[in-house]
Amino acid sequence: MRRSERRDDEKKALDDLNRDDRYSMDLQRRGVSKQFYDSNRMVTCPECGKTFNLFYSRAKLCSGCPKSVTGCELACCVNCHTEFPLNSVMSKGASRMTSNYLDNVIQRYHSTFGEDPRR
Repeated sequence: MRRSERRDDEKKALDDLNRDDRYSMDLQRRGVSKQFYDSNRMVTCPECGKTFNLFYSRAKLCSGCPKSVTGCELACCVNCHTEFPLNSVMSKGASRMTSNYLDNVIQRYHSTFGEDPRR
């Protein structure tokens, strides 16, 4: 592993740690789960530089994609529709947990309203 890659991984881990620190006891008392908090993070597109909400992006742009319910770890920019890996903005573990949480929310929505995401 190169030094720059190691530094990037360390920076992502520190960003997640800072974000974990912001997940306060008050949010926990109010019933906000850690997965919900992480899925509502703001992400900046590496292509156009626009900042967008990850949950909004997954709900709006990925709703018709069959990969959205199979553990997809990509984010899609709401401005330019560029897809990029979530682990470019968060650690690999956080990326996996956030993707699984978002996939479960979408699956529950489709099962509740009887919609098939592959249509």
